[in-house]
Amino acid sequence: MFKISKKTLILSILGALVFIICTILLMTRKKAAPYVAPVPAVTIAKPEKGSVSEAITISGYVEAKAMIPVVPFVSGTIISYPYKAGDYVEKDTVLAKIDDAPYRQQFLQAQAAYYGYESTFTRIENLYKSGATTQQNYDSAKAQYEASKAQYDLAKLQMEYTEVKAPVSGTILMADSAEGSIGATSQPLAVLANMEDLVVRLKVPEKYFDLFVTRKDEIRLTVTRPGIKGMYEDAVSEAVIENVAPYISAESKNFQVVCGIKEPGERFRPGMFIKVTASYANHEDVFVMPVTTRKLDGSCYLYDEDIGSAVFLEMKDVITDGKNFIVPDEYKNSWFITDGQNSVFDGQKVKVIE
Repeated sequence: MFKISKKTLILSILGALVFIICTILLMTRKKAAPYVAPVPAVTIAKPEKGSVSEAITISGYVEAKAMIPVVPFVSGTIISYPYKAGDYVEKDTVLAKIDDAPYRQQFLQAQAAYYGYESTFTRIENLYKSGATTQQNYDSAKAQYEASKAQYDLAKLQMEYTEVKAPVSGTILMADSAEGSIGATSQPLAVLANMEDLVVRLKVPEKYFDLFVTRKDEIRLTVTRPGIKGMYEDAVSEAVIENVAPYISAESKNFQVVCGIKEPGERFRPGMFIKVTASYANHEDVFVMPVTTRKLDGSCYLYDEDIGSAVFLEMKDVITDGKNFIVPDEYKNSWFITDGQNSVFDGQKVKVIE
């Protein structure tokens, strides 16, 4: 007869006990609750009365209305160059001095010849008047005298040109030369500009041509130089349209508009990047919402109080000034989701927070 060992019997009993305990635990375990996504939190607001100016914004750069290169009329070694970029100079200020030694020698030679021919001509002229010499001698002496005088005047002028003077009052934008270098008639020694007469030359898309031509006097321009957050605020000035180009560039399909900055002050300088906002229509006493209410695609979400859900609203062709947009009359009493609109979908339940 088959005998079961004591050890085998104990193991069998333990295995049975473990099986019974596991079965009881599985039968008595509570069923886990399904996952429920939290309701997204949003903030809401109703449109308020305000005003919106229809406008376009175009980027550009500040320029001096007139940049005047100062070119010497004679060449030579620069022996004095006292000014630097950024200095303001009055008209006729000597910006550079060119070594005048060779021109002084030419002047002295021309002066000696001129005085000699002048003396000769005076003597022959007296003889001619008294009938003691011929017409030919008189004409020859006169021609020599006039030629020598022209050479004398030219030599004197060239010596004066060794002092390179500012042709107008203004600020030196560029001064790239130095003492000891060579001043040449083909190379400017400095560039001057009137910093109180600054302009912006805008390249405006062709579709706005009629607007700028027919409503030139109605357009209000604002020039903004972006500041640095936490350091400087935006520099802002009004501007006026000075000129609208009468043609469209065939390559870029743009036309040029020159705008004069009314009060450039210290914050605007040639070469600076700016933005020009051209406002051409004002809408007063309308219902508006901040542009941040709209998503990147221009759509919005309303809040339906009755069902507590978000409602998708496609907003096309709205009038905006970059800060606010005009709300259509049918939505002037609606609640707009102003924060959290990027994390909800149409018909989704939402939680409104203060």
